[in-house]
Amino acid sequence: MKPWLGIVMFVGMAVWFPPARQARPDDAASDAATDERLQAIKELVEQSVDWYEVVSGAEAKAGLRPQVVLRWRNAERVNTGAALLAIWTDRGRPEAMASIFQNGENICHEFGSLSRSNKIVVRDTARVLWSPGKAGVEFRDVPDGPAPAEDRAARLRQMKSLAERFGARLPRPTVGDGSPEVLRLLPRPLYRYDLKDSRETSPNLRDGGMFAFVMGTDPEVVLLLEAVEREGKAVWQYAFASATVYAVEASLGDQIVWSVGAQRGADPGNPMKQIYRPIPQ
Repeated sequence: MKPWLGIVMFVGMAVWFPPARQARPDDAASDAATDERLQAIKELVEQSVDWYEVVSGAEAKAGLRPQVVLRWRNAERVNTGAALLAIWTDRGRPEAMASIFQNGENICHEFGSLSRSNKIVVRDTARVLWSPGKAGVEFRDVPDGPAPAEDRAARLRQMKSLAERFGARLPRPTVGDGSPEVLRLLPRPLYRYDLKDSRETSPNLRDGGMFAFVMGTDPEVVLLLEAVEREGKAVWQYAFASATVYAVEASLGDQIVWSVGAQRGADPGNPMKQIYRPIPQ
């Protein structure tokens, strides 16, 4: 190889492969501080499940125990990596839920009633924060639904099949323009009812499951399926509940069977309530 050609090749390599930028100490410190802050917020979100007491009625002395059923993310909206869905059950049946997530400088609890009555109450140590004025869900018979199976495993298969008959969407996009945002059904129930202690309070309830329609893994709509006995005959029933402040709707086949508008108002009787608490600095 000619000497001058080697010089040209060396210069070309210098042009195409410049020296790597050296990370500065303050960059590493900033990244470490950010990671530490995110971890602290994540831990705070987990702890915040116990911030508020949920009771099944104003006269109830003991609060319902929370249970985390989903840790979710939504990259299409603000994604903090710290968000979850918790439920509060009464003798194995879910009565309330809350999406809990960072919202700016606050932790938001987005409560929703799953109760068949209007008796749910959320309070802190000093006062009642929310007591919806109506039932959180309204059940209907599943059209042409099968009779609930005798076997528990078979009933789970029935619930999954029934859930797939439904669809849910946000009729107006929350990000950008275009068609309604179709939500994805998670294939497994978020929660399977545990009814061994419910015979006295819900003698007609035989089984149930809670399913979610999601954006990313963020639950926007919740579907409850319950096997109930009525006049000596067991049937499957369904009900929907909103897990977002945006307008949502659900369909069975081509027919819309449930819808709710945007819920940003401060109506204390609304079956959804957002409660904010500042993140400690």
